[in-house]
Amino acid sequence: MENIRFPKSISCDLAEEIGWHLGDGSMNYYINKGKIVGSYSLRGHIKDDKLHYIQRVRPLFKKLYNITLRLHEMPSTGVFGFQIWNSKFVSFKKKLGLPLGKKEDITIPKVLMKINKNRSAVLRGIFDTDGCIYLEKKNRSLYPRMHIGTISKKLAKSMVANFRILGFRTTLHHENQNKIQRRINTLYVISIRGKEMFNKFMKEIKPQNPKHIRKYLFYKSYIFLKKQDKVTFINKLL
Repeated sequence: MENIRFPKSISCDLAEEIGWHLGDGSMNYYINKGKIVGSYSLRGHIKDDKLHYIQRVRPLFKKLYNITLRLHEMPSTGVFGFQIWNSKFVSFKKKLGLPLGKKEDITIPKVLMKINKNRSAVLRGIFDTDGCIYLEKKNRSLYPRMHIGTISKKLAKSMVANFRILGFRTTLHHENQNKIQRRINTLYVISIRGKEMFNKFMKEIKPQNPKHIRKYLFYKSYIFLKKQDKVTFINKLL
């Protein structure tokens, strides 16, 4: 690996990258070639997130850490991403307040919540990895909803609090998911709904994942249709 370097201060870029970690990242120490070494991985959907990793994640890792990522498809698990074996990198992440192993108690590090531009950046990172946009067919129109799901109650509450500080109408609910060996995990779902909030979200949070941008452009193309054309558009979707 190149001469890895670490940011000396909190920036929007670092906050966004930490958001990716909160969404799709994992790290721990493992035995590798007879030594205990830190391992960090970040993996998204093999198709939906591929462009985001190529166009956004890889350049930002080079900018922040001087790391040239080797991105891979992993068809057996349906993911796309990378793994880094570097104890110093894992140690840096730990010092920021990010835990090893399972992320059931993970939350947004307090150091990122001092200024609003970093709030927006870390929320953008989480949404770009763990978020989704739904365009619901409602009352013969399209109704936008943004959701983020997490198994960490602390992270869910922290996201709701930070979204509300930024002026977003945000709700939180939970649902049970059946897991392997009959274990049931609670999934906490953060929701932001409606045209006004959708436009504000895209303007102020500024998601960078191409799948989110495409969905927003699709919605905007619908908004600018004439009334009769909207009816025809919705009828085709129905």
